[in-house]
Amino acid sequence: MDLPRRIVISRKGFDGGTGCIPSPILSDGTMISLPIPKAADTVSYADLWLNGHSYGKLVTDLRAQRMTRNKEKKLISATDMAHMDPDLIRGDMLPRKPDWRPAFGPSAKAATILRKHCVGRGDLFLFFGWFRRCELAGGTYRFISDEPKLHVVYGYLRISDVYRLPDDRVPDWAKDHPHLHERDRKADTLFVAANHLGLPGAAELPGAAAFPMFSDALRLTAPGMTRSWWRLPKWFYPAPGVPPLSSHEKPDRWRLQTDSCLLQSVSRGQEFVLDAEHYPEAIEWAVSLIRNGIGVT
Repeated sequence: MDLPRRIVISRKGFDGGTGCIPSPILSDGTMISLPIPKAADTVSYADLWLNGHSYGKLVTDLRAQRMTRNKEKKLISATDMAHMDPDLIRGDMLPRKPDWRPAFGPSAKAATILRKHCVGRGDLFLFFGWFRRCELAGGTYRFISDEPKLHVVYGYLRISDVYRLPDDRVPDWAKDHPHLHERDRKADTLFVAANHLGLPGAAELPGAAAFPMFSDALRLTAPGMTRSWWRLPKWFYPAPGVPPLSSHEKPDRWRLQTDSCLLQSVSRGQEFVLDAEHYPEAIEWAVSLIRNGIGVT
């Protein structure tokens, strides 16, 4: 594949309206993006484990909440169904068919935005979410009170195949993906990961992964600021006549600094698209994030 033409900074996992708590960064450094609840899915939080940590216990102890049909908040239980999308983690988290590959199915609204920006084969998703440090104290998980709430990049996916549902025939292994269970949806999209990343300096790395451990290099939130204020490389700052990161067109969202820039990220929206042809430095930046995230020096 050629270099990505677009890099999508994609918000996923719990937020202030769905889950209503940050995802945890645990004392051992494990970073777990908690998937949103969805009754139509087939995997419960109790089914999911990572590095010895139970998703069911995490959502229960940390008092995660979901919205009911009556627009009331209700505590999430370990037996509630979890929407595993993007589905990035190989290994023993769930039973996998032999040809399984990581995949991501955006919501209908998000898919419309991605089509508008012509996101497709060869492009790269960087997934971020809302995180906070957490500890296991007296057998119960709890957030550490003086630790900040952060936006953190926690995974990635380079697109190999794109399936338009229900028209395209998907491989058998993909039928376990949650978007194949929602039979009432008339249209959907499934982005499937490449086998290898295929980028300079990272050609043989996996085509998708969730980062196992937190590090400051994965942090978007600027030190000492609320989570929506990101510190980014200086080249992110929009030049005259160059399209900025999508959904961030207002100039007052950006502040230029000596060796970086600040961006006040929007509170709503999931898919923020950067045109890598206008920002060629973005490829090296993304590779550096990915190498750091999966622990390659």
